Amino acid sequence: MSLRRTLVLLRVAVVLQAVLLFVQAGLAGGFLGGHFDMLQIHGIVGRVIVVVALLMSVAAFLVRRAGGPSSVFGASLVVVVALIGQMVLGLNRSVASHVLLGVTLVAAVAVLANRVMTTPLDPPRPAGLPERETEMAS
Repeated sequence: MSLRRTLVLLRVAVVLQAVLLFVQAGLAGGFLGGHFDMLQIHGIVGRVIVVVALLMSVAAFLVRRAGGPSSVFGASLVVVVALIGQMVLGLNRSVASHVLLGVTLVAAVAVLANRVMTTPLDPPRPAGLPERETEMAS
């Protein structure tokens, strides 16, 4: 898979992750503001966020493997570990720690999204040309 394709895939995943975290913060605020029915939706969205983070990590691995920046792979793994910790804190009702880690995660994903979105895409290759130099050698 080319760097361009994997980077586009990673961009989709990181933007989806950022949007979901923004929604999650709104649901948490609603719950803390007295709308207790939002807690169940908050839990469901939290699980979806973990799945998207896993997919984001796979996409970041593919970017690294295709020759892109390796820092996004490490950062995406840190996000996955932090999200697992976030779920544990939430299930144990450790509200103060859960909120603090949630704010930190939103900031971290914003920085990661900035890094991914500002990584330049390779220009698309014309049809029929090989993607790598190794294909030309064979």
